[in-house]
Amino acid sequence: MPSRSSSRLSQQQRLAQRPLPQQVRLARMLELTDREMEEEVKHQLEENPALEQSEANPAPELDGNAQPAASDPGERRYLNIRPQAPDGPDPGSLAVARAATLSEFLSEQLHEQNLPEKALRLAEYMTGSIDSNGWFTRTIPQLEADAAANFEPTFDFSTDDVRRAWSAIRALEPPGIGAMDLRDCLLLQLDRLPDRTPYVKEAREVVRHYFDIFSHRNFTLLAEESGLDIDSIREANRLILTLNPKPAAHITAESDANSTQSVVPDFIVDTDGETVTVSMPSNLPELEVEDSFNIADEAPDTEGNEFIRTCAREARSFIDLIRRRRQTLMIIASAIVRIQREFFLSGDDESRIRPMVLRDVASAAGMDISTVSRAVAGKWIATQFGVYSLKSFFNEQVADSSSREVLAALREIIENEDPSAPLGDDTLTAMLNERGYKLARRTVAKYRDRLGIAPSRMRRTI
Repeated sequence: MPSRSSSRLSQQQRLAQRPLPQQVRLARMLELTDREMEEEVKHQLEENPALEQSEANPAPELDGNAQPAASDPGERRYLNIRPQAPDGPDPGSLAVARAATLSEFLSEQLHEQNLPEKALRLAEYMTGSIDSNGWFTRTIPQLEADAAANFEPTFDFSTDDVRRAWSAIRALEPPGIGAMDLRDCLLLQLDRLPDRTPYVKEAREVVRHYFDIFSHRNFTLLAEESGLDIDSIREANRLILTLNPKPAAHITAESDANSTQSVVPDFIVDTDGETVTVSMPSNLPELEVEDSFNIADEAPDTEGNEFIRTCAREARSFIDLIRRRRQTLMIIASAIVRIQREFFLSGDDESRIRPMVLRDVASAAGMDISTVSRAVAGKWIATQFGVYSLKSFFNEQVADSSSREVLAALREIIENEDPSAPLGDDTLTAMLNERGYKLARRTVAKYRDRLGIAPSRMRRTI
């Protein structure tokens, strides 16, 4: 007998919360940086005739219901920047000034040399093919092909012109710039040293002709192949270890830290003994509703009056959102500073940074994790010893200790090892496990790399 299919119509009632439009707008505004907020305010001033900048421009205040989240009497929160003495430091000076890029740094030196115009143009172009370590990422034939493809057809140059430009770059400061690989980088630096430098000739010999053996730290084979005695190799090794394998790292680090835009701190932390205070400078103007838009509720419901009321409502709403944004950011920043209080009092001791995740700050601030996540994005905090992104204070937890503690412990172990018998990653893992850091070997290797420490075979000395 054929089966009959039946269809049923059922109703289900679900209770769901939908965010109000104001909550959605506030969430979006929390993600904006101060610069982006300035653009938003400018846009609203242009679009809404009911909104205007207050001439009095009084300092914004926290809402009376928002109590300071400080746990100590000495911890206070400010919504506006505290006035400075005439001769005191300007908080804006804490913003990091833009540093010259590596290409700009090299270009300035190139213009100080008496290079032919053709070689100068090529050299300036070729600096763009140098990586953050100071090494060329392209071979000479590739550099020549790149230049041919990018310069105008009327710019005629030869391989000799390219080599002249290449050599000019390699003669710049710091020594080692423009190297093609590690061996070349070390040789560039050794060749700059005076011949009277003790053991410089032996070091040049080792790097130029026996670098593969040297890089594997096989000193016995190196002595056999080079004919140098062990004492000479030991001293040459010491000299080589003083060289910089990444000659441009300090230049690019400054450039990266400062980026193409200045980092303007959203918050400023001051310490005085055991007192920690947080303030929030802001370039946003104080806003108000223009007087002519404050019409009485009993005014006739004409089309013109409805437009005026709508503009006024939007203006008041936007002003309230700015106040709530400031209030929310200040509460969250205060919670972060309170959790990381020991770090701010330590004066840049990163081992004092406590393990902290979004949940910790959300709990301390009495807010949702999503709110905290939006609020910390792109925000910076200035201290007396540097400028930090708020996100840098969030760290993974490893055996109830922060990754910075693990890095500090790993650095200490390696600094105290026997240089003639450096510790391998297996041994380092076991020693860290004994200290309570339960880590896998591959994790320890990653931490070692983060510290810029070479594997054990590369750390071995004689």
